[in-house]
Amino acid sequence: MKSKDNFERSVSDSETYKREIKRVNVDFPVWMVKEMDEKAGRLGISRQALVKFWISDCLRSENKLAL
Repeated sequence: MKSKDNFERSVSDSETYKREIKRVNVDFPVWMVKEMDEKAGRLGISRQALVKFWISDCLRSENKLAL
């Protein structure tokens, strides 16, 4: 039973961690912002959503390589 409790606790902790938000500021060159806006517009999403998706995708890819 202990391993199940540990698993449930780690999943719960993980979900809480994923929901926490930390605001950050990043400066991009104007040309990058224009290209991000064009890409986001084609996808029908916001620039912020595009950046979050790209970073998340990159981090997940890096994690798979590290394993």
